Amino acid sequence: FSPKRNKYQSVEQIVLEDNHLSNMVMSKVLVSTINTIQKAKNISIEFSCFHLGRDFLNYFKNKDFTDVKLIVFSDFFLEDKMTGGEILRIIKKKKADSTVVIVSDTENPQIPVDVINMGACCFIPKSITSPIFCAELLFQNVI
Repeated sequence: FSPKRNKYQSVEQIVLEDNHLSNMVMSKVLVSTINTIQKAKNISIEFSCFHLGRDFLNYFKNKDFTDVKLIVFSDFFLEDKMTGGEILRIIKKKKADSTVVIVSDTENPQIPVDVINMGACCFIPKSITSPIFCAELLFQNVI
């Protein structure tokens, strides 16, 4: 028996949400999860959050993610007229094995289908419990 080994040296977890309250709640829940994971395992996890797609993309384009497992939780509709679909496409082009979760309150039933077909890990409807689902996904993808 050989346990599955993580090929990455570290994990980078990013929240991209333009609603300041939603960003704060999601960030607090995920940072708490990160602290729990780091206490249980010897895993380096870096956390960042962004309110605008362009700020995230500037950060993303200038960073080397070669030895990093990348996990991104992104809203679909962003204030600066960007979409989670655009963000997903750019992430997957640079880092194909990244985990991208789209979180949105969209009423359009085609958006979840489209982002899954584009390579999103999953689509989570935005609700009071969505940060908890994101925390569970983070835990599953790191441990």
